[in-house]
Amino acid sequence: MRKRQPLLKDIDEDELLAMLSPEELKELQSEMDVMIAPDDNVPVGQRQKDQTEKPPTGTFDHRSLVGYLYWEKESNRMLEEERVPATLLPKEIIEIIEEIVEEEAVEEEVTNKKVQNADVAEETTISTVTIKEEEEKADSKEINEESPEDDQKPSGNETNLESTLDKVRNNNPSVTEVNLNNIENIPKEMLLDYVNALKKNKHVKTFSIANTGVDENIAFNIANMLRENRGITTLNIESNFVTGKGIVAIIRCLQFNETLTELRFHNQRHMLGHHAEMEISRLLKANNTLVKMGYHFEQPGPRMVVTNLLTRNLDWQRQLRKEEEANIN
Repeated sequence: MRKRQPLLKDIDEDELLAMLSPEELKELQSEMDVMIAPDDNVPVGQRQKDQTEKPPTGTFDHRSLVGYLYWEKESNRMLEEERVPATLLPKEIIEIIEEIVEEEAVEEEVTNKKVQNADVAEETTISTVTIKEEEEKADSKEINEESPEDDQKPSGNETNLESTLDKVRNNNPSVTEVNLNNIENIPKEMLLDYVNALKKNKHVKTFSIANTGVDENIAFNIANMLRENRGITTLNIESNFVTGKGIVAIIRCLQFNETLTELRFHNQRHMLGHHAEMEISRLLKANNTLVKMGYHFEQPGPRMVVTNLLTRNLDWQRQLRKEEEANIN
């Protein structure tokens, strides 16, 4: 008796498919896609074969992504909360701008008069100098050029560090500005001595230490100094190595300071970061005297908040001046 051939319906398809490897299954799927026409009853999205598999492109930091989205959301929220109504902006802003322009024009006129007077005095002095004195000046200039002092101060800043520090310590009224900008190789100990000497000083109005290697430790000491100092109105620490923690410490101490009106800390070697910018905008709400800030915020939310706060402080000080003038009159 002849053996019966198995029919197609007797073949166990599941068993055959289970015997195939993943590579063979993919090859079989590709052949079936070519041989079998797509079913019109199946949605178009399900007719297409999966083409999304690809090798990984690199590491994925989920925590960093979540953190970025969080600060982006917080920035937008603060932007909406601190937005000044459009109906209040035009009149106040125009008055403030007009006052600023008027003050700058007066300052520029005074500066031009000083420059003109200096030019006239210089011309008079030159006309009265004899040839012998000119030769002596030329000789002394050559000697100074050969002396090693110029090599120690290539920045052109002629501030005498030791004598100026002594005057600041002794609260000398003749020293109203301390400018150490761009002086290279200033010892960290001397910078700390300047900062500590300014705690009790009442005459220095401007303290500038841009591009002098100021680090985070000195920034913390500056913050402590601002808690006690009642004379400095302008502080410049641009182009240094202060991190976001140091800047936040300085801003935090401004709630105890009522004299500082201008703070410049742009162009640091380390980026402040989104968290530091948010903290600065939050802490600055407790200060009413700061009207100028030399820093470009990366986040739009803190940038808008700080701009509104500085405008608020400027308007508040303008009202105080008007009240004082009215009391005097």
